[in-house]
Amino acid sequence: MQISNIPQSIQPYVHNRILQPFVWQDIEWRVPYYQVYAKLENPVSDRVIYYKQQKIAVLELGRYEVPLFDPCHGGIVEMPAHAVVLSICKGNRFGLFAYPAQALLPLVFEPWGESEKIR
Repeated sequence: MQISNIPQSIQPYVHNRILQPFVWQDIEWRVPYYQVYAKLENPVSDRVIYYKQQKIAVLELGRYEVPLFDPCHGGIVEMPAHAVVLSICKGNRFGLFAYPAQALLPLVFEPWGESEKIR
């Protein structure tokens, strides 16, 4: 698909979906980049809560309390090297949650319609 009048430097953003990959428990996870609110190094938990027998760390980011969920459903045993904070919107409501990450990987530009599953 050729789109006219778009600078060459931003064409990858138009022709591809952008994914933020990260590694947690030696599994690569990918989330849509537009959903990434922040990427934190050495996050610090302000408190811990238990939900459905899972240990969930809570990060305080300004006026927001952000739960740190394990995407493998194992609970957070120790704080990770990174946290990927994601935004979620439903109607006029806004929320944040985070996933732990051992490592953040470079962005992935994937053509639209690619059949690869996003986790």
